[in-house]
Amino acid sequence: MPDAPAVVRARGGPVPRDDAARNVRLVAVAFGVTVVVTRLYLALTGYPQIGGGEYHLAHALWGGLLLMLGGLTALVWSNRWVPTATAVLVGAGSGLFVDEVGKFITRRNDYFTPLAAPIIYAVLLGVLGVALLARRARLDRPRALAFSVAVRSRYLADGPLRPDDRAALLADLDALEEDRTGAGARPDLVAYARALRPVIAAAPVAEPDHRGRPVVAALRRAETRLVPRWLHRLVVVAGALALGLVSLVGLVVLLALYSSDPDVSIVLDDQVVPRGSRPVMLVVASAGEAVVGLLLLAAAVALLLGRDRVGVRLCRVGLIVALAGVNVALGYLDAELVVVAVVLELALLVVADRYRHRFLLTPP
Repeated sequence: MPDAPAVVRARGGPVPRDDAARNVRLVAVAFGVTVVVTRLYLALTGYPQIGGGEYHLAHALWGGLLLMLGGLTALVWSNRWVPTATAVLVGAGSGLFVDEVGKFITRRNDYFTPLAAPIIYAVLLGVLGVALLARRARLDRPRALAFSVAVRSRYLADGPLRPDDRAALLADLDALEEDRTGAGARPDLVAYARALRPVIAAAPVAEPDHRGRPVVAALRRAETRLVPRWLHRLVVVAGALALGLVSLVGLVVLLALYSSDPDVSIVLDDQVVPRGSRPVMLVVASAGEAVVGLLLLAAAVALLLGRDRVGVRLCRVGLIVALAGVNVALGYLDAELVVVAVVLELALLVVADRYRHRFLLTPP
């Protein structure tokens, strides 16, 4: 008579997904794009109202609908595309909902209240923070490995495994079997891995998908031929100089705030700032912009002198400071300006990161 299986207490703690960071980044992208496109559309069309008369269908309602669809998608289907679809629906729905936060925090339902933009931007930063934490999650523990194996092995139902899925499955099974991750304390998971290995090893493998590779290869060849290092560096220098000089306006404003010259005045949103007053958000935004401007100008100088590593590092630090902090205060002062600033700063960050990957990380 076979021995009865051992009885152990179930472990119900959260287990990180191996694609969690990618999914949450996609939520952040969908959120940001939705807010920018929505505000741009409303500004260009004169802020139309859907419904008319007594009723107004605010876009927060459409956001709630997309959030519900995202949740139902995750609960109903198990296909490979479900996490991507859920992330896009959740990001877009959250963007439409949070974009109207000004109406929910003011008695007069003020969509344009100055506090709305910082709240929206802070939510975006919070989502990106979750993505960063997800990227650092421990995925080499037995339960995380077992969950990853269970999720990936479902793809067998759709036919041949992709080569990357098969490789990842075999690597996770190796880790579960070899006891180096602590799996020895879970003989049931070791047995699970050993039983599943022959199935994965014998499963048919799909042909590698090369459909996008010729396009990528052609783009890289064009980049190499049309954008040599000196031109790429020049683009980064020009962008750092332009944004640095614009950001130095913050230093001018900061000096004006503490100036005793009676002829110096500051106009903010068509209103003159009373002499002697120093609005907190204006001081914070001005000081932050001044720091960003100095960092970007220093980066441009370093790049011009051939100190590429220092220059790119200063450029990235300055842009991250702007994107992760200064723009929150700037959004309180001018919601439209911060949208433009974010787009330009992200564009320069992408260009600088591409320069770093092409010439500073790639071995000669």
